Amino acid sequence: MLAKFLATASLFGIAASQTTLAKTFTGWNCCKPGCAAVSNNNILNSRGSVKVCDRDNNPLASDVGRGTSSTCEGANSDSGFLCHDYSPIPVSDELSYGFAIQVGGNINADNPNCCRCYELEWLDRNKKMIVQTVYPGGAAGDVRANDLIILTPGGGLGPVGRACSAQYGSGYNWGNNFGGISSAEGCSQLPERLQGGCYWRYNWAGGDVNGWEIVYRPIECPSRLTDISGCASNP
Repeated sequence: MLAKFLATASLFGIAASQTTLAKTFTGWNCCKPGCAAVSNNNILNSRGSVKVCDRDNNPLASDVGRGTSSTCEGANSDSGFLCHDYSPIPVSDELSYGFAIQVGGNINADNPNCCRCYELEWLDRNKKMIVQTVYPGGAAGDVRANDLIILTPGGGLGPVGRACSAQYGSGYNWGNNFGGISSAEGCSQLPERLQGGCYWRYNWAGGDVNGWEIVYRPIECPSRLTDISGCASNP
């Protein structure tokens, strides 16, 4: 394992001390991004506010998005939701862009990791991904501090699954709460506009991504991600 870590760090051209060894998991709970709840003006002025959508995937004005409740907090179906375009974006056979929950001890919207971007590489695969953190998350079960949960439709609703039924209604099979659907065939059981992000796991990544070992480092956010999220933070 140490040899893999050092080899991958050298591919990044940086010292191993600047990288984090962790694992990836998947999730998609339809909830308003946690990093959008911040009300600290200093943070808003320096990094902006994470985009929030309504039930029909219409982006909310920045101040409205920050102030609206998350359906995961028990609000009604008119509250803030996760926008469809937070799904993974394949760029080439070797690279994808996307968004993530970074697991740590601080789950508040003023988390300094909110809006930061990271370049990750899976240790056993010739695949890289650049992700931006739009949720701070807490460790639970197999998910440990510093792990990255890639926002992936069909990746698992997590401990609070009410938002997806509030947004899309019943009649869809979202798979297990943790890990989500178990095969590409299950993607067809999701809302049509989320199916492409679901197929990403199997068609691009080549598996279900949960528990895969990675090494990652902070980088400057690409405009492809900040144009979607509406926020940016220096590494």
